[in-house]
Amino acid sequence: METSTFSFTALYTGETWAAHGLSIPELRTPAGDLMYKALGPMEWASKRLFGTNLRQMLIERHTMIDRLLIGLMEELPGLQVLEIACGLSARGCRFSRQFPELRYVEADLPQMAANKVAALARVPGLSSNHAVVALDILADGGPNALEAVLTRAFDRKRPLVVVTEGLMNYFPLPVVSAVWERLAEGLRRFPAAAYVTESYAPPEKRLLRLAAHMGAAGLRVVSRSSAGILFKDADEAATHLKDRGFDRVEVAKPGGANPIFVLAGRLDPRA
Repeated sequence: METSTFSFTALYTGETWAAHGLSIPELRTPAGDLMYKALGPMEWASKRLFGTNLRQMLIERHTMIDRLLIGLMEELPGLQVLEIACGLSARGCRFSRQFPELRYVEADLPQMAANKVAALARVPGLSSNHAVVALDILADGGPNALEAVLTRAFDRKRPLVVVTEGLMNYFPLPVVSAVWERLAEGLRRFPAAAYVTESYAPPEKRLLRLAAHMGAAGLRVVSRSSAGILFKDADEAATHLKDRGFDRVEVAKPGGANPIFVLAGRLDPRA
């Protein structure tokens, strides 16, 4: 697989999922394996010192989103899924195998989407309902814009859930707000819809809070982004998402020292 267009965070995250049984061999990379092994001592020390570490957060984030999606599928028959910034996530493969009738569309920037297509071409027995498309969440128009993908890739008569995992905290809050407003507007065109994403609160423990801020600063440098903590707590994040156009917002937390939480913005079924 060509991995030059995948960020180091995507490679490390993909290997973490693989190491914990949440991925498939076709999505593993030598670079991700190297990073996973190299950062092992740091992850061990973080777990001993803070009671949590990056790997634990990645796994808990991924599994919480899995559980929310399964719950939404049970609640909304015929649900379709759009996973934006899919990277090396194997959720599309896992869910398509578990639920053969599920329409599951993965999306990422054009070159990354092309690499994902090439990787999945080696996976036997892929569902015909599973697809990968190019999407630029910040594009205002054109074939890769959010609105264009929603129009051509999904059945407007069936409910839809959009997932962004490991994406929104790379952007400053005004950009996040604008994206959430566009998502709410686009999802209003479906009979029922939801949006699932994660966010982070500043850790309560002072030392862990300092480590989180240092980690965010380092991530901003290596990713050349505005990565950081956007909200003071889950309630503030839920209110902000609701104010962007969603009818209600549910929050899921893993508990313990982990500062992560998952938001599920809901648009109620139309009469």
